[in-house]
Amino acid sequence: MKQSHKLLLTILSLILVFALAGCALPTVTPPAGSVATEAPTITAPVPATAVPVTPTAQPEPLLISSANAAKLKAVTVVPASNVQSLTWSSDSSVLGLVTANNDANGNYVYNATLLDGKSLGLLNIWAAGEGVISAVAADGHTIAVISKDLSSLTLFDLSNGTSKPVGALTPGYQINNVTFSPDGQYYSVSQMDAWSVTIYGMDGTEVKTLSGFSTAAPVYDAGFVGNSADIVWHARATAQAQEIGSGTLNASTGSEDFLSAFKLSPDGKVLATSAGKTLNGNFTPAVTLWDAVTGTALGDLVLDQTASGLSFSPDGSLLAVTVGDNVQVWDVASKTQLVSLSGHSDATGQVAFSPDGKSLVSSGADNQLILWQVLP
Repeated sequence: MKQSHKLLLTILSLILVFALAGCALPTVTPPAGSVATEAPTITAPVPATAVPVTPTAQPEPLLISSANAAKLKAVTVVPASNVQSLTWSSDSSVLGLVTANNDANGNYVYNATLLDGKSLGLLNIWAAGEGVISAVAADGHTIAVISKDLSSLTLFDLSNGTSKPVGALTPGYQINNVTFSPDGQYYSVSQMDAWSVTIYGMDGTEVKTLSGFSTAAPVYDAGFVGNSADIVWHARATAQAQEIGSGTLNASTGSEDFLSAFKLSPDGKVLATSAGKTLNGNFTPAVTLWDAVTGTALGDLVLDQTASGLSFSPDGSLLAVTVGDNVQVWDVASKTQLVSLSGHSDATGQVAFSPDGKSLVSSGADNQLILWQVLP
């Protein structure tokens, strides 16, 4: 009886095994976190920094001329407040700004800012503390800082994002103003209490002292304003060029009203001054073009508002004028306006052609700096 029972159990087990073997078992996805006998192949994402980026090629701007000035466009706009001066490096690769803004205590703090000449990207910015930044040199990285008591001058090198003193001068008198020559070879220092300007080499070597200018005005300034062979003396309504080499003081130019701006052409032949003037019986804002040697008036550019900034193109054929919230470009020979550029939302201030003649930059009370170019 027991053997029969075992036999029956064995037969039933075999039947069950065969039945299970014939069934199709469902596929089961292992739960998250389960360990597989063979790890799946995973391709890691390439970090963003490792992906080579091909910059978008920017078209080379054209030389600005009378023929294409009407095609000038704002290509770059960056913030810049209270710009005191704009200076291009001689190779047009760097734009130097001097700005003056109030700190938390209401004190003026001067800053020198160096921007890339093509993109206006920031290269360096430096605060002078209690000093007064007078100018940026044509090398694109040297600045002049006058001490608070006006007794000394220090040159700083701002290249490579740093700042270090590279020259100093204590002339024995109070310094009035300091300017750099456009060719990058000299700087001028004028006296506060005398009509005298001394020219120095960039290494601090004294070259020449100029004098001969006289004025009834208690305040004057003098130095390089667009030309490296001459300086221009200025007092109220008067501007007068003087040749550095010969020391010859050219004829004086006098206006009816105080000058709001003045600039000497790169060849030193034309002096442009901005002031109110009586024309056809009406007193109107104007820019007068003078023969810089003889003092003869060559003609007037009649404006609807007083100009705040002037800049000649490198060949002297064009004159950029900031008027109201616009930048006007005039043909010097024909004395005709070629274009009025609108882009600033408030009064314009400084303006400067680049030495290669392919860019024009302007600042405004809207705290904007605009780069204008003619693109192909």
